[in-house]
Amino acid sequence: MDFTFLTEEQIFGEKQLEVLKKYGTKCAISDFSILLGGAVSDFFYTNEEEHLKNRTGWWWSKTPVDNDACAVDSIGDSHWYNVHYRKVGCRPALPYSVIQSISSNEVRGANGVVEVECFEWPQTVVSKAVEKELEKNFKRGKLLKTEVKYPADSIAYDKYDTDFKLRTFDTYFYNDKKYIRFIGDSNGKEQTLSNGEAIKEGKPYWIEVEPIKWLISEKENIALAKIILFSGVQFNKERNYKGDFNNTNIKKFLDQYFAKVVNVPKNFQVAKTIESSKEPRKTRLQKMNPDETKAEERVKMTDTELIHNWIESGQSVLLRGPSGIGKTERIKSLYPDLIYLKLTNNMFPEKVVGSINLQTGQSIPPDFYKEAMLRCASEEEKKLIQENIQNLNDLADTLYERSKKNEKKIVLLLDELLNVKPTVQGLVYTLVLNRLIEMNGGLKLPENVVIVATGNQKKYSNIAQDLAEPLEKRFDHIFDMEPKVGEWLFEFAIPNKVHPQVIHYILSKYLSTGKSERIEDISYFYEEPEVGEEQLDKWGCKGRTNDPRGWVSISNTLYLFEKNLKAGKYSGKDVEDILKISIHTKLREYWAEEFFSYYNQMTLSVEDVVNKNYTQTDLPRDSNERYALVSALLFANELEVAECRKFIKEYCDPEYRDLYDLCWIGKDEKRMEFIYELKERENMESLEIKEGVSR
Repeated sequence: MDFTFLTEEQIFGEKQLEVLKKYGTKCAISDFSILLGGAVSDFFYTNEEEHLKNRTGWWWSKTPVDNDACAVDSIGDSHWYNVHYRKVGCRPALPYSVIQSISSNEVRGANGVVEVECFEWPQTVVSKAVEKELEKNFKRGKLLKTEVKYPADSIAYDKYDTDFKLRTFDTYFYNDKKYIRFIGDSNGKEQTLSNGEAIKEGKPYWIEVEPIKWLISEKENIALAKIILFSGVQFNKERNYKGDFNNTNIKKFLDQYFAKVVNVPKNFQVAKTIESSKEPRKTRLQKMNPDETKAEERVKMTDTELIHNWIESGQSVLLRGPSGIGKTERIKSLYPDLIYLKLTNNMFPEKVVGSINLQTGQSIPPDFYKEAMLRCASEEEKKLIQENIQNLNDLADTLYERSKKNEKKIVLLLDELLNVKPTVQGLVYTLVLNRLIEMNGGLKLPENVVIVATGNQKKYSNIAQDLAEPLEKRFDHIFDMEPKVGEWLFEFAIPNKVHPQVIHYILSKYLSTGKSERIEDISYFYEEPEVGEEQLDKWGCKGRTNDPRGWVSISNTLYLFEKNLKAGKYSGKDVEDILKISIHTKLREYWAEEFFSYYNQMTLSVEDVVNKNYTQTDLPRDSNERYALVSALLFANELEVAECRKFIKEYCDPEYRDLYDLCWIGKDEKRMEFIYELKERENMESLEIKEGVSR
């Protein structure tokens, strides 16, 4: 691996990388780099927690300045530094094509920047709770040591004339994660790590070994480390740097230590040799798949797409998961005309198995079966069935045969199957197992009916029941669903016009975590039930937790509140108090207060923008204010939207206008056409301006 640094031209000049134009030159610094003595910004964000997670450092370029080298400081500006400094950090780069085939987890951020993961390196200090657990097991000799040792320079940062002296850090494996143990020294003394702890000499710190994130500059074929990975190594001991980067101390460290320890697959070099000499080998799926889309351009199917694929293939599905994450709503959005059967412990059996007319002795099939058959009937046949349900028995075989040719799927949704007693589950046993209603010798479900069931795992419900094994195995797919912020935003919230402030609050949190879907990172959106049990309210009752259903409820509350506010229904009342209390009934206290602050922050209205009723001080200053602005301008009508889009383009980054268009359109095809025409008009005007200038 030939790791290198960027040139000054690639960072600041005319050859500036596309990725840096979008992402900026200011760079976050890892805890490992801070422990090694890396210089850290003293600029504070809005609060200390945000500051600790977003601090920046200095990083080298490979461009000479006099006898020293150009570097980037903590605010992203260009400066020169003595090449024997050890406090300036390292942000390696290499050709993207070299790692493209072995990189993973590709994402494209809101700013259009592509990120991938490749190799591993110590980066983030663990929480104090995890540190305590690791240290305890380390002292007891219960941590498994791996073969990998991560390198660094052991010389103090101010010993400029002392040669590089290697020190290594053992890697320990614990609970499916890898860590190194770092004893604090004078290099990082008094600096504060991202867990809020100040570095003390002689104290052990545990650093997690994590995948390295690379920002991809596609146009220039360059992968650049997203953060400063390490410090403490001199750029060059001798202060006579003339631009021969290959002979510097830092380049030798990259080649001799860094490149050899990052996690390169053993067969990587072999695979590259074969690839260069002939067609690359293909897996079975690659050979079978006619799709010619490039691997790096393909995206993973969402949960909704997976479920839809199974249903359209005629395969039954059991969806399990916590309440409030949208299991039932997801199926209803895919199949609005589904046949819905809510299972309860006190339901009448005839709802599932049908009944007998005690006077005539005739069988009466359940309503869901009648509805399924009606979907396959002609208009004349429907009239016959409506006149007398017994006609359904005579038509059953004809309608069943016709259903075999009908490709349109009819979903029969058995809601709460796991939350009813085994006696109620037994009612649907034959229905799911053999697709039959047990009457008149067995009435077959239409061939195009697909059974979908929902329920909670036992972790999430005190009344959840196991299915009998034959019944469970009859489902083609048992899918354990988890809350996913991205899918909820773009598949549900935006198309269904969830309140803009809810969408943009959640979206801003989602993007700030790098689109993480890890349960520990999405507490603003969803929290496990045990969180509520730990966070008891002041009366000792189980605390509230966040879930998607609650956010929809907040959306409805906001729409109603704003309607009443405009109608003057709160005249003479403290409206802030009214809204705060309403939000607190749906969210845990911390999140309720944060969301209210987000909702109530100062921003311009549609009228302000259209009438140009604003000054420089009213313009959005950070991402939160930009999201709030986008939310506020979503209430524009078709006469106002062009001016709002123009304002967002001028005072926000391009991705905010793309987001505005997406949210303003929702599922409205007319609005989609309207925005398309606006864009076409803007393109024509832009072209006319360019032609006018060229003349």
